[in-house]
Amino acid sequence: MKKIIIIAVITVVSLALVFSIGGCAQKAAENLVEKAIEQAAAAEGEDVDIDLSEGELNITDDEGNEMSFGGSDIPEDWPSVVPVNNGIEIAFSASQTTDGKKGWSISGLYNGSGEELYNYYKNELSGWDEQSDVTMDAGEDGKTYTYQASNGTYLTTVFVNEADDEVNIVLSVTEE
Repeated sequence: MKKIIIIAVITVVSLALVFSIGGCAQKAAENLVEKAIEQAAAAEGEDVDIDLSEGELNITDDEGNEMSFGGSDIPEDWPSVVPVNNGIEIAFSASQTTDGKKGWSISGLYNGSGEELYNYYKNELSGWDEQSDVTMDAGEDGKTYTYQASNGTYLTTVFVNEADDEVNIVLSVTEE
C-alpha cells in the first residue's frame, strides 16, 4: 500500500491536467490515467482499482483498503465528535481505510490567528485524554502549535503553523 501512495502522489500532477480538460476528452483522460496507475501498481505486485471521479483520486487494493485524496470538502464520513472550525478554508482532504480502521485528514488556511485556532481545538477536545501539546516559537519565522488527544475511539492531531501572515492547519483523525 505504501508504494501505491507514492504512485498516487506522483499522479497528482496528472490529475490537475485531467480536470482542466472538458467533456468527453476529460473522461478519456481519466480512463488513461486510471489505467496507468493501475498498471504501475501491478508492476509493483499490487492489485488496485483507481477511480478519478469528482476531482478526487480513489484507490482500493485487493485487501479492501481504501484511500481517497483530493477535494476541498470535509470527507462524508468524518467523525461528528471532531469539529471542523468554520474559519478553515479547506484546500485538501483525504480519507483511508487500512486493516479495517478509518483515517481522515483535512488541510487548509484559517482566517484568524494560529493561537486562536489552537485554543479552539484545545477547548473542543478538552474532555479527551491529552497525548501531546507542543508550541514552538521561531520568532519572526512564525509559530507552530501541535495538539493531540484521544477519546478512546479516535486519535485527533491538530497541527497549526502561523508564518508570513498566513495560518495553515492540518487536522487528522484516526480510529484507534
